[in-house]
Formats: sequence, structure tokens, C-alpha cells
Amino acid sequence: MKEIILSTEAAMAELTRKELLLSLISAGDRPRLSGLDLTGLDLAEIDLRGANLINTKLGRADLSLADLSEAQLIGAVLIEAQLNRAKLNRANLTGADLTGAKLSEASLTACVLTGAKLANAQFTFAKLSESMANEAYVRGANFNGANLTFVKFVDCDFSDANLSGADLSGADLRRCDLRGADFSYANLSNADISQAIVESANFTGANLRGLFTSDVDLQSAQLKSAIMPDGNAYGHEEEEVVTTIR
Repeated sequence: MKEIILSTEAAMAELTRKELLLSLISAGDRPRLSGLDLTGLDLAEIDLRGANLINTKLGRADLSLADLSEAQLIGAVLIEAQLNRAKLNRANLTGADLTGAKLSEASLTACVLTGAKLANAQFTFAKLSESMANEAYVRGANFNGANLTFVKFVDCDFSDANLSGADLSGADLRRCDLRGADFSYANLSNADISQAIVESANFTGANLRGLFTSDVDLQSAQLKSAIMPDGNAYGHEEEEVVTTIR
């Protein structure tokens, strides 16, 4: 009996996918799928460029390798969705919930994530250059090796996030909560963390050359082997003092 139920569920999922694909064929360039419940659906490699997915439920859906470029995903639910290597360039994800979503090697260039929930999401080696995510909740997210050049993540909660090895050159992280975040060996050259909280943040081996740190207690963070904003290695002044005394 159990095998029959599983087979029936699988057939229904495949039928739903086929119906969706048929509707997309007749929908033209910008299909309207707003408000639909597509939870758990297999949508891998699907073409949803410019689609209207406002408030659509896509939790646990498989959107791996899907093309969602310029799609409207405002308020969409993507909790634990699979978006590995998906394209979301210039997509609008304002207020979307991507808690626990997997976006490894995904492309989110110039994407809008304002007010989005990104807690524990996986962005390893993803491309987010020039994206905007002001007031986003990013706690515990993994951006290891990601491209975050010139992003605007103002007033965000990055506490306990992993940004090790990420490229954040020119990034705007003003007033962010960076407590416990891992920036080890990341590139933050010419980035701005003014008024951010950096207590217990890890900047070991990071490139901080030209970093704007107005009203930031940088000494409350781990700075071992870091290149400081003035271009000197951390502890360089102390070494000079010791040398002079000797």
C-alpha cells in the first residue's frame, strides 16, 4: 500500500510540473504565477525569466539551474528551496523568505533582497555583485567564497554569518550587526562598515585596506594577520615600537 501511495504522489508531482510547463508555453515572455502554491515542486532547469511570482509559495522546491532572471519574487516563500547554480540576476526578492535555502554558485547580480530573510541560507561561491539587501536578516548565512563586490547591505543582521574568503570590496555594510561573523581571509578593501557592531567578528588574514570604520571599535574584533585600513599589517606599529626600544 505504501508503494502505491508514493507512486501516486510522484505521478501527481510530475503531472503538476507538466501542467505548469504547458501554461508557461502559452503565457508569453512574462508568465503570471503570483500567489500559487508550488511547494516542493521539481522545477529544476525551468525558464521563469521575468515571471510574476509575487507571494508564490516555493518552499522546498527544486529550482536548481533554473533561470529566474528579472523575475518578481516579492514576498515569495523559498524556505529550504534548492537554488544551486540558478540565475536570479536583477530579480526582485523584496521581503522574500529564503531561510535555509541553498544557492551555491547561484548568480544574483544586481538582485534586490531588501528586507529579505536569509538566515542560514547557503550562498557559497554565489555571485551577488551590486545587489541590494538593506534591512535583511542574514544571521548564520554562509557566503564562503562569494562575490559581494559593491553590494548594499545596510542595517542588516550578519551575526554569526560565514563570509570567509568572500570578496566584499566596495561593499556597503553600514550599521550592520557583524557580531561573531567570520570574515577570515575576505577582501573588504574600500568597503564601508561605519557604525557597525564588530564585537567578536573574525577578520583574520582579511584585506581591510581603505576600509571605512567610522564609529567602529575595530579592536573588539579578531585582527590577526589582517591588512589594516592604512595598508599596514595588524600589529605593525607595535613591532616598530619594540624595535625602537631595542
